Amino acid sequence: MIIISGQVLRPQDIANWQTEESLVPYINELLNSPVQFDYGSIAELMFEVRLRRHIVEAARELHGSGVKFATFAKTYGNTAYWRVTPEGALELKYRIPASKAIRDIIENGAFYAFECATAIVVIYYLAVLKTIGEERFNRRFRDITLYDWHYEHLPIYTETGRHFLRGDCLYFKNPDFNPAKAQWRGENVIVMGNDQYFAHGLGILTAEQIIQRLNSLRKKNAMQPAYLLNQATRLDAPALYQIMH
Repeated sequence: MIIISGQVLRPQDIANWQTEESLVPYINELLNSPVQFDYGSIAELMFEVRLRRHIVEAARELHGSGVKFATFAKTYGNTAYWRVTPEGALELKYRIPASKAIRDIIENGAFYAFECATAIVVIYYLAVLKTIGEERFNRRFRDITLYDWHYEHLPIYTETGRHFLRGDCLYFKNPDFNPAKAQWRGENVIVMGNDQYFAHGLGILTAEQIIQRLNSLRKKNAMQPAYLLNQATRLDAPALYQIMH
């Protein structure tokens, strides 16, 4: 459900909109969702729609970039742009344009390896860059740390529910994971649409395939299979819109 300035948006209200064809599935998902999405203007709504499309694009680009999966202890990155901390974080070097450093991850993926939660943050930053452009991105994000769920500069929220949209981040939990491979205690994924999910380290797979892969990484005599949590993590597009405008 879409609410704009207190009014419910109906399908007939957008029938005559001159909308890019690639954005239509995202608008329709928001319209048909039981989750309520509130906006102050049509511009805010379109900002969210473009942001979601860019999240899916960024996930696909990261998948094809050659970036490896690694535990925090084995994280590495292009030292021309990033400093690797003892904890396994990638810190943007002083006076390096954030846009250039984020794009380098996609362009020179062989120089990078990191964990799946870090991958989601990379995807979010890349999507925001695509949405707002280099100038505003560099002005807003002068220092960036890529590490686990560190997103100090991004408005992100998680809410309970079972209705998911393209661009959402979900989590597959693996309660009986093998302690020797603790990195597979679960997997953060991006919803790509049509039962496809980007899971860093696994690929673009269906929900069933991800569960099967996680089940193969459980401890001996495991009893509980992996499962999808009933929650979604989202970039707060209206809040981000207000910050950027």
